[in-house]
Amino acid sequence: MKVACIGECMVEFAQEDGSLFRRGFGGDTLNTALYLARLGVPTSYVTALGDDPLSAMMLAAWQAEGINTAEVLRVDGRVPGLYMIERDAKGERSFLYWRDRAPARELFDRADPAMLDRLSRFDLIYLSGISLSLYSETGKAKLRELLTVARKRGARVAFDGNYRPRGWPSREAAQRAFRAILPLVDLALPTLEDEQMLFGDSDVSVSLRRFKDAG
Repeated sequence: MKVACIGECMVEFAQEDGSLFRRGFGGDTLNTALYLARLGVPTSYVTALGDDPLSAMMLAAWQAEGINTAEVLRVDGRVPGLYMIERDAKGERSFLYWRDRAPARELFDRADPAMLDRLSRFDLIYLSGISLSLYSETGKAKLRELLTVARKRGARVAFDGNYRPRGWPSREAAQRAFRAILPLVDLALPTLEDEQMLFGDSDVSVSLRRFKDAG
C-alpha cells in the first residue's frame, strides 16, 4: 500500500531554558508520514518548499526517515513557514506563527496535471483540516478533483478533522470547506472537541449524523 500525506511542515522554534530555543521541524500530516514510514509503510510527503537551506534540511531529514520526497515542489526564492512555542511559568504553551507566504499554501495552484495524475494513483491519501486551511479556493477545488479521480481509481481518502481557528478567515469558511470535503472521505478521524468548536455540536450523536449524511 502506498500512502500520500498532504500538508505543510514548518520550522519550529521551541523554548527550552530562558531565552534559548531549540530548532526542529513540525506539522500534523508530516508527523503522520513519519510514523507510517517508521512502520515500514511506503509513504510520500506532498507539499511545497523553498530553495533555501532550511528547506534542504527538511528534505534531508525526511529522506533519512525513509519518507519519499519525490512529490515535494520547490519554489525559487521562498522559505517555509515558521512557528515559535513559548512556555509560561506553569509550562503552558503558546504559539506564534509566520506562514502567510509559505510555499505550501500554493501547492495545488502550482501542481501540474502530471503531478495530480501521479497523486491520484496512490492507494491512500491522507490530509487534515490544517491542510485544507492552507489552500486558495482554486486550490481546494483542485484538491477535491484529485480526490474524486483517486477514489474512482480505487484509492481511499483519510481525513483528520484537525480544526485550528487561526488558520481560517472565518468559522463559516472552514465549515464550507469541511462540508465540501467530507463526501470524498472514506476514513474520518474527528474529535468531539474539534467538531464542537467548528460546528457547535451538542454531543457525539450530532457529529456522527453529519458524517453519516456525508456518506
